[in-house]
Amino acid sequence: MPTTVDAAVTHRGALDLSVEPLVLRDPGARDVVVEIDATAFCYSDWIAVAGGTGLPELDLYPVVLGHSAVGRVVSAGSSARHREGQRVLITATPECGECFWCTNGRIDQCEGLFVPAPVIGALEDGREVRAPGSSATYAELSVIRDIQVFPVESDLPDTWLAMFGCGIISGMGAVVNVGRIEPGSSVVVVGCGQEGLWMVQAARALGARTIVAVEPLAARRELALRLGATDAVDPSGLDEAELRDAVIGLLDGRGADYGFDAGGSIASVQQAFAFTRLGGVVTMTTYVRRDSTVDLPLFDLALRGRDVRSSQSGRLDMRRDLAQFLPWLESGAVDAEALLGEVRPLALANEALAASRDRTELTPILLP
Repeated sequence: MPTTVDAAVTHRGALDLSVEPLVLRDPGARDVVVEIDATAFCYSDWIAVAGGTGLPELDLYPVVLGHSAVGRVVSAGSSARHREGQRVLITATPECGECFWCTNGRIDQCEGLFVPAPVIGALEDGREVRAPGSSATYAELSVIRDIQVFPVESDLPDTWLAMFGCGIISGMGAVVNVGRIEPGSSVVVVGCGQEGLWMVQAARALGARTIVAVEPLAARRELALRLGATDAVDPSGLDEAELRDAVIGLLDGRGADYGFDAGGSIASVQQAFAFTRLGGVVTMTTYVRRDSTVDLPLFDLALRGRDVRSSQSGRLDMRRDLAQFLPWLESGAVDAEALLGEVRPLALANEALAASRDRTELTPILLP
């Protein structure tokens, strides 16, 4: 008998979510059905609602979004590598463990990542609904590939674990796995939304000496300072040269050893580059659209020694990252509660969307 659940559906051209019945498809041999206990609302999903990502693999409507959640397996396909009853985390980045990238140390580029959005089910009128990112966590239940589901053994609350599959691995992973900062080093973080604030906390946990947060919103600058930043700079009203002078002046006049972009704009990428010293490491996490480009000075790229690195989901390896980051959360070395937004039922999904869109909350949480 088909299973019908409530899901927050995005229709093409609509700037909101419609909570409506969804008839789930039957799981395949390598799928699991997960009851979603809590899911984080990500700003990137607002981008998808507002007009798409420019990724043809993902821009297929109607869709159910959501890609970072915690839940329990209620059923598993005949060849799935999980069992009923397991508490699991869900991410947008798969780990097949078999493709060229997974077997050569780049799980973040797994060939299962950018695939056409699979059908998750159908609306009552028969229209197929797809799952960009293959996860569809804005629903009571979801049918998910087993390569995006990871068992977790922890007593941490659902609201904290819901952030793991996106903000935590993307932010802390950028610092730990990609930038690989050294104790006593200097760091600049451009943009202090949830991802940037996880970067600040990871940099502090690894012993950075100076952490400069660049953020226009006063409340987020204040939180960055509370979470470990040594300095916070308001870029509002400053031209490019003034902003660079203000930031570089806090970094021994040279710039940061490690620069991190978490601002979600082309300008934030350029700023992270400009604020990093010669010979330093610049880590980028921003994408705007698939066809977006960024101008960086070729002379500096070719001759001045900056090492520019990309960070898709913090170059995750979920088993490795769970082993490192869960103890940080459990011990209080990093503060998850500070990054939580309001916790809402699925019926109030549009409130979560608005809070993310308007940047009044860092990480809204839905309880389907």
